Amino acid sequence: MVPSPSRREYTRMPNTLPQPSAGGDFIPPPAGSHAAICYRIVDLGTQQSEFQGAIKFQRKILISWELPDELMETGDPFTIHQRYTWSMHVKAALRKALESWRGVPFKDMDFGPTGFQISKILGAGCLLNIIHVEKMGKTYANIAAISKLPKSMKVGQPANTSIFFDLDAFDPTVYNMLTDGLKKIIAMSPEYQEALRPKPIVSGEHHGEEPPPAMPDDLVDDIPF
Repeated sequence: MVPSPSRREYTRMPNTLPQPSAGGDFIPPPAGSHAAICYRIVDLGTQQSEFQGAIKFQRKILISWELPDELMETGDPFTIHQRYTWSMHVKAALRKALESWRGVPFKDMDFGPTGFQISKILGAGCLLNIIHVEKMGKTYANIAAISKLPKSMKVGQPANTSIFFDLDAFDPTVYNMLTDGLKKIIAMSPEYQEALRPKPIVSGEHHGEEPPPAMPDDLVDDIPF
């Protein structure tokens, strides 16, 4: 699960995944700027979507954050989620969000020979600007912006179980940790059907990859991923 600027480049589509209000099953997290930590990354596979009457088939990814300083009545932190088209094209929403989160633009050296390792953002902290949108009598929480966490702010470890699910390296144990709703979405993708097919064993097959070029220590310490 390693997109690069030249892989999986699709037309940009709406990517917001709203949360229902108290009128539904969930209470949305409060509006405003909040410290957050990424606790879940889910490869949703190629999904059908419609935008302005056009049908698209795009690889999607879901990123989830928890807000450690904003607790629900149960004592658990609020969470918020957003879908992105799985692309690191220079104009892709995912790349723009990650660059805003990093605080610096990506360079070619950040991708390495196989692309950017999206798993690097798991456990990384950030600031989320959350806005509320009223629609059909319900309140939805949307992520308006993502930015780098100030050096003075620390988020620690997530309270939720950290999950990284990659259809290109299908792990049934991780898949079974997902919600039924997410599993239903993923099961509709061709990547899921391919993952279930028996794979031939190739003698001497090498699964490793060359690491990306090292960055100066002073830069690495200042960039969350």
